[in-house]
Amino acid sequence: MRYFFAKKAAIFSNKRYYISIDKTYPRKERLMKLKNGIEQTICILIMLETQDKAKPLKSYTISERLGISDSYLKKVMRQLVVAGLVTSEAGKDGGFILAKKAEDFTMLDIYEAIEGKESFIHSTNLAAKVFLYEDIIEAKESEILNVFFEAEELFKIRLGQYKFSQLLMNTEQINKGVDWKEIPLKGK
Repeated sequence: MRYFFAKKAAIFSNKRYYISIDKTYPRKERLMKLKNGIEQTICILIMLETQDKAKPLKSYTISERLGISDSYLKKVMRQLVVAGLVTSEAGKDGGFILAKKAEDFTMLDIYEAIEGKESFIHSTNLAAKVFLYEDIIEAKESEILNVFFEAEELFKIRLGQYKFSQLLMNTEQINKGVDWKEIPLKGK
């Protein structure tokens, strides 16, 4: 059994599993599927962090870079503003800027800004509709839900340990500041 999100011991049933990334598998097999919104949000935040601080980033510049509609981008940006990760400045010279320093928030903050803080584990009680022996089904459903809740907790713990600033290490643009409006789009 491979786990992708932590490097500590976890107990499931009476067995102890050491959680680590097995790098012998091809990269694609090791990736967890995330919604587009998370990847887009990370790109947006990197753009905001590397943007020249004297020039807030306009939504149309971001949406053009990401290849998404401006209306969709504004919904994402609203979530980031509500989460306190981004602020918006109105006016002709306005746009978006980071509300926090890169070292002051984590991937968990980003994840929760887009996906919310609620659990992503939800039971439909399908097994109770399909199988007999209600008491056994209820016990086993509770058992498997606990496994998923433990995995979700480890997932969130690991995201909380990874600061956004770690993603930006060794990038030259951080200190220089770029103007994303002036950088040519790839393929154009």
